[in-house]
Amino acid sequence: MLQTFSRNIYNGTFDKRLSMLRNLFNSSKIDGFIIPHNDKFFNEMTPAHSCRLEWITGFSGSAGSAIIFKEKAALFTDGRYSIQIKLEVDQSKFSLINLASTKPIDWLKTQSSIKTVIGFDPWLHSVSEIDRLTKTLSPLIKFKAVNNLIDIVWKDQPEQPESFAYKRPKRLSGQTVAVKLEKVTRKLKLNNKRKLIITCPDSICWLANIRAQDVPNSPLLNSYASVSGNLITVYSENSFYKNNIVKLDKSVVIKHLDYFLSDFKLDDTILIEPERTPIIIKNKLQRNKIEVASVESPIHRLKSIKNKTEIDCSRKCHVKDGVAVVKFLSWMKRQEPLKLFEIDLVKKLEFFRQKDQSLVDISFNTICATGSNGAITHYRVTDKSNKKIGKNELILIDSGGQYEEGTTDITRTLINGKPSKKNKLLYTRVLKGLICLSRIKWPAGLCGKDIDPLARQFLWESGIDYDHGTGHGVGVFSNVHQGPQAISRMNSTVLEPGMILSNEPGCYLKEEFGIRLENLMVIREEKNPLLDKEKLLFFETLTLAPFEKKLIEVSILNKEEIVWLNKYHKKVYTSLRPFIEKNEENWLRDACKPI
Repeated sequence: MLQTFSRNIYNGTFDKRLSMLRNLFNSSKIDGFIIPHNDKFFNEMTPAHSCRLEWITGFSGSAGSAIIFKEKAALFTDGRYSIQIKLEVDQSKFSLINLASTKPIDWLKTQSSIKTVIGFDPWLHSVSEIDRLTKTLSPLIKFKAVNNLIDIVWKDQPEQPESFAYKRPKRLSGQTVAVKLEKVTRKLKLNNKRKLIITCPDSICWLANIRAQDVPNSPLLNSYASVSGNLITVYSENSFYKNNIVKLDKSVVIKHLDYFLSDFKLDDTILIEPERTPIIIKNKLQRNKIEVASVESPIHRLKSIKNKTEIDCSRKCHVKDGVAVVKFLSWMKRQEPLKLFEIDLVKKLEFFRQKDQSLVDISFNTICATGSNGAITHYRVTDKSNKKIGKNELILIDSGGQYEEGTTDITRTLINGKPSKKNKLLYTRVLKGLICLSRIKWPAGLCGKDIDPLARQFLWESGIDYDHGTGHGVGVFSNVHQGPQAISRMNSTVLEPGMILSNEPGCYLKEEFGIRLENLMVIREEKNPLLDKEKLLFFETLTLAPFEKKLIEVSILNKEEIVWLNKYHKKVYTSLRPFIEKNEENWLRDACKPI
């Protein structure tokens, strides 16, 4: 199994952990300590070694932070986790705060009437974050860089992962390192004395055409890098590189992280991204009298726009993933009436994915939630929470794979038995939102926030909304959540041809059920028939799997929506038919019949 079902396996109670942490405050001369979710590479999915927030709070979500004082503590996260956090965290020890209503910086304003010193690990907080905190809260609150106190008291902390970087060939990357490097160098005017620091593993792996296995479910190398004209120097924590400098390409060298700061010279100018660079890096460079300048790296936009090879590879891996999903759905439907649990479904879906030899990993821990568990947006089944698949209950399954060609992410909501009218109405309203985004065409220049409401409008008619974005950017054999593009109320990145995004409206009714439908899409362009010099953008759907027709209330679909759905199902059937068994084909033919 690529996925496990245990959580919080660490020794000791939360009372004991909090007590050990707080006992260090006096010797560190601080009154409180900040614990973010991220590691020093700002990963969303962190290795077990870096799951400090979960260790101290019990919260297993992928976004959040805690501020712990001697007598009180607060845990901040977003609306995706509003139900989950209450199930995982002891509210007698932590105040649970939704970031939509109160940011940590605003909460801190209300907590100190006298001068307070808050400690933080300078490897885990960016230049911009600490600058904002200091500027807004000074002189009432002082922020002090200290060694990570969690690492001191966490006695059974797992070892850091160590994997080796390997080259990603041009047949999969579509561009050589030299071509990518030239674009970045030209944009930032880099040379042997003017260097860019990169601290995001996905950006480093994209630019250097490398992959590794340091990050859970993401084929990335935990590393920093410097770019100096015609050379990318990658700095890894793998102990192998302490005694071995490896040249993977004429433009790519890998060294140990110990060399990182010492490689910069007094007459260098170092470019950093303040939002993504740990503040300790800037401070050490300035202490060594090395000039530091802030820039916006062009890499984020460059890697978001997939080239032809990457798009073709993404299409191929979605056929492979569609085959696995259809095999699973066909198997599942043959089990009725089900006598299975959520974990059984996760294992079976992974079994079908692993039949394809190009599968490297799952792209995140599968969300398999039946009944009321589906209302937990990012529910993760464990041995303790594992629930039997109930008769006439909705089943939400959100999963994906990391194939050599690319990354997939798909959600389908299913029914074991007969749906209620409420099930059908809300499922169809979610489906209408997905179809709306799948069909639209728009003029160049719009952002994700411009089209996000189009997917919500049908749920709004029922007085319902969902507390997450409608779509996130996706990498190609990289992290499944990869910006800067997204379809959300907050995202201002201009949508451009070649970007891959998810399309995943949802509906969550506490203690009842959850519905989410998700396809991945790539942005394409065509000529505007009315304006010769203008382009129209539209989405091509990549994901291939049928929707649950038993849950569709056809009477509330319009003609155009029905045409799209039938055309999509025809594409699913013709694309996957050659790769499945006869009994699976029979099931798929029925699942894809026109409505």
